[in-house]
Amino acid sequence: MSQSPTKVYRAKSIITDKFQVEVTARDHALYFDEPSPISNNAGMTPLEGLLGAIGACKSIVAKVTAKKMGIDYRSLEIIVEGDFDSRGYQGDPEFDIGFSDIHTIYQIDSDASEEKLKQLMEFVDTHCPAAATIKDSAPMKSTLKRL
Repeated sequence: MSQSPTKVYRAKSIITDKFQVEVTARDHALYFDEPSPISNNAGMTPLEGLLGAIGACKSIVAKVTAKKMGIDYRSLEIIVEGDFDSRGYQGDPEFDIGFSDIHTIYQIDSDASEEKLKQLMEFVDTHCPAAATIKDSAPMKSTLKRL
């Protein structure tokens, strides 16, 4: 009987001062916060972190795929932007609670053809696990554990 290749990822979040949140996974930590005057502006907002996670994932997929496709580049920057209206999460049903649109901008310094770069971009857009999780919305459930 073969084992499932499924791997469980885990991140732990602890809210600290004001709206500062420490997120740990394995031996690493990230810090999120809200801007001043709401909090101390000690880190990215969670929404910026989400966009950053998509960009980081796309960057890694792009690097691996570019090598497989024989695309050399001098520089690769991926910018991910999201349109957000806070009225949604504040309870106004006329607005989305999360991002209403997410857009990726690929900035690539390469001698590869436009066609090859577009093929790379299309592959990355359809094979980034972080973006796919958002796009295809994995089921989410919550469990309450009292301390």
